[in-house]
Amino acid sequence: MATEKTVSLSAEAGAIAARVGSLRDFLTFLGEHEQCVRWPDPVMPEPDIRNISVAAGNNVATGPAVIFDQIRGYPGKRVAVNVHGSFGNLALLLGLPKTTPVRDLFFEIIRRWGSDKPLLERVPPEQAPVNENRIDKNINLYDLLPLYRINANDGGFYIAKACVVSRDPLEPDNFGKQNVGIYRIQVMGPDTFTLLSIPAHDMGRQMLMAEQHGKPLKVSVMIGNHPAMPMFAATPVGYDESEFAYASQMMGAALRLTTAVNGTDILADTEMVIEGELQLNQREVEGPFGEFPGSYSGVRKVPLFRVTGVSHRNNPIFENIYIGKGWTEHDTLIGLNTSAPIYAQLKKDFPEVAAVNALYQHGLTGIISVRNRFSGFAKSVAMRALGTPHGTMYLKNLILVDENVDPFDLNQVMWALSTRTRANDIIVIPNMPMVPIDPAAEVPGKGHRLIIDATSFMAPDNLGADPHLVDRPMGPAIDALMQRLNELQKGHA
Repeated sequence: MATEKTVSLSAEAGAIAARVGSLRDFLTFLGEHEQCVRWPDPVMPEPDIRNISVAAGNNVATGPAVIFDQIRGYPGKRVAVNVHGSFGNLALLLGLPKTTPVRDLFFEIIRRWGSDKPLLERVPPEQAPVNENRIDKNINLYDLLPLYRINANDGGFYIAKACVVSRDPLEPDNFGKQNVGIYRIQVMGPDTFTLLSIPAHDMGRQMLMAEQHGKPLKVSVMIGNHPAMPMFAATPVGYDESEFAYASQMMGAALRLTTAVNGTDILADTEMVIEGELQLNQREVEGPFGEFPGSYSGVRKVPLFRVTGVSHRNNPIFENIYIGKGWTEHDTLIGLNTSAPIYAQLKKDFPEVAAVNALYQHGLTGIISVRNRFSGFAKSVAMRALGTPHGTMYLKNLILVDENVDPFDLNQVMWALSTRTRANDIIVIPNMPMVPIDPAAEVPGKGHRLIIDATSFMAPDNLGADPHLVDRPMGPAIDALMQRLNELQKGHA
């Protein structure tokens, strides 16, 4: 099949894209491939769900999604975790074998990347499954959701994997400027919550606009979504580019949208939607929360939202995530989709860029492989990376390696660091903008940039006494021999 971008998909990938239209569909599909389990025993919300989430996420290659439906204190409620917690699950979503290497997943996403032409289907609100139940009065989030603390010292209950939809306060009819993002949401009361977003994020930008111009900002918090949606809600795309469009384009199949009561677009098959409105210039004390750098963020005053209505499917699934000291589901969920836009933006200016690995802590450390066109060229590529939308706030440590060094193979990266780096290949730029929750920051919001150029030397560099590198055999022939050896190990002729 082909998308509007004429990206061809395999028959299997096309069939999966057509079949998976919701979280429920994906969980069933994963179960058929031994990638989703129902926890058989009763659990306590804490620490059981946390501990089992960590255990599932520790198997980065093929850890399963886990469904809990016997939660003490929450009769009849269901929780799903680790849905995106392994690269095997991501591979299955893309129609690939669950043992597909991470590097191949990266290039598959790149192959599907680019066009912003939406593949969207409109569903009348009265026909949307998410509207099977509607609550407009006496809203109580504590009754509706099986809430628990994600980390033991969190300051409260967090909704950490919801996709939040918001329209530009000054251009509410601009579909492209309608943002879908994942932000940390702390439940503050039966019908209130806080949402943390920094000004560099689209949501933060919209909250600032709303308060500066006295405009309303209505949001829809979607919980339990089509599996492509969280991947792109966490992807740093352009402000006027639609995450709905990107998600549908990557899947090669239409996403079903409907209109929420507050006017935002939402997924018709999502499990639950909490509609809220920003309380202009009101703040509540929020945190601490165990964040992706592996540390508790501090306590801050954060914008407050009031819930205006809730819609949900029958017997909804509360999809949540474990986030904290890596590796966690958070890293697997956003790693490849952090790498892909950085690669796409660099590739426009520097076709010599071969691949980008920004898997680590949302890109606080990134590795770029590039063909070194002339001496010092890689350092220019690094500077450009720091100017990308994501790089501006996140790319703290950058390692540049040759184009024949696989940035997803840390053994190869360590070889480059060990043998290709000189003192003058290391650059430290202090006093740069930085995501405020970096625990290494001396002042929240400011930090350094470290660039290590581990590419090969070129004239007019001093090439050294032994400049000739060994031409290591690699490529499809070696891959075939590895497969052959694997079969021999298993006793196959």
